[in-house]
Amino acid sequence: MKIRLMSVMMAAVLMGGLLSACSGKNNANSSGSPSTATSEASSSPEASPSASEEPSPSAEASPGESASSSPEASPSLEASPSPSGKPSADPAPSKKPAPSKDPAPSKKPTPSKDPSPSKEPTPSKKPTPFPSPSPSVKPDATSPATKDIVDTMLEQVEQPRLIELESDKLKDIYYLDPELLTEFTIRMPLMNVKTNEIAVLKVKNAKDIAAVKKGLEKHAIDVQKQFETYLQDQYENAKNYKIVTKGNYVLFVISESADDLVKAFSDIFEKK
Repeated sequence: MKIRLMSVMMAAVLMGGLLSACSGKNNANSSGSPSTATSEASSSPEASPSASEEPSPSAEASPGESASSSPEASPSLEASPSPSGKPSADPAPSKKPAPSKDPAPSKKPTPSKDPSPSKEPTPSKKPTPFPSPSPSVKPDATSPATKDIVDTMLEQVEQPRLIELESDKLKDIYYLDPELLTEFTIRMPLMNVKTNEIAVLKVKNAKDIAAVKKGLEKHAIDVQKQFETYLQDQYENAKNYKIVTKGNYVLFVISESADDLVKAFSDIFEKK
């Protein structure tokens, strides 16, 4: 390999010398002086050795260049690539992502309770027929109940429809203290266009009968004043009120049939 390179270099040197000689002859011909041409020709061989010596070091340096051009050297360059600097530090390994927590399993929906079956509607009870009013029991002649007395009187003597007075209104309407009475039954007109009334009161002590009568008289006057300018016939009816006593019983009546009612009242106590 080196011999070949040396031969190539020597050929190059010789070619350079020949070229320089040719150039010197051309200059001599142009100037026309033979002395100059001979001097130049004589000097040229001196210069040639120097020229041949100078390329020698370059010849040692040039193998790299010639090697780059020769196909045989090319594999060496490809086989030994120069490392480019120090290798960079290995990158720090990235942290592994923390594994996500498994989602808590959703609670299973509790099954809804089966709706309880609706109860079958109980059949409505058939309305019981309103019993026909049984005949009132005849009151005991010795100590009859006030309600039984009134019911017996109304069975015998017909009157307009009446309603029973509430006990808490006794003092306001009849001016009577309930403490004076053992019991009482009072019926008043349903419509405010009538003055008919029936009241039977049982007094606890016979000495209080006068006070009871006084309260009943005051009530009769109130009724008269109420109808005095309202209904004249009812005003006249209120003026004919009756108060009758039998033992501890006191009867108060306002009615067109007051006499018949008084008789029915008295008959209850006479039957013994």
